[in-house]
Amino acid sequence: MHIPALASDRYLRIVRAGGWYDLLVTWPFALPWTFAWLYAQLNLLAQALGLPGTLHPLDTTHMMLANLLGSVVVVWSVARIVAPSLLLGRLDGVARLLFAAWLIYAVAHGGSAIVLGFTAFELVFGVLQWWRVSGVDMAICPPRLERLGPQARSA
Repeated sequence: MHIPALASDRYLRIVRAGGWYDLLVTWPFALPWTFAWLYAQLNLLAQALGLPGTLHPLDTTHMMLANLLGSVVVVWSVARIVAPSLLLGRLDGVARLLFAAWLIYAVAHGGSAIVLGFTAFELVFGVLQWWRVSGVDMAICPPRLERLGPQARSA
């Protein structure tokens, strides 16, 4: 079975789109007051939909961890928006598959099923960012953007 390869410019658009998605979804995690509001909204939505699992009340440690995660993801998002590359796409693909695994693990251990909506996006972007790219060997993280060709550098 032959899996078609993505054109390098299309691949870089996917990396950039993943950066925009992450920025839009995770910026509220970076600030205590926006995360508290988002957390409350997610809890209300989960209750309204009758989803299984629990979103526990926030404490200082939860808030700190969410804010650290949000801060790092915001910076990581901007890097992929401003300078998408095969390397950043491949690394982000690994991170997304890890995030998806931990989200599924949390739900399997009593966490709220509301996070499965995020899991779907993590899996889709994770798979797309590990897709074959035309003109590039299957190296995990090629060291040079030049491997994508001149069109990709301007994308």
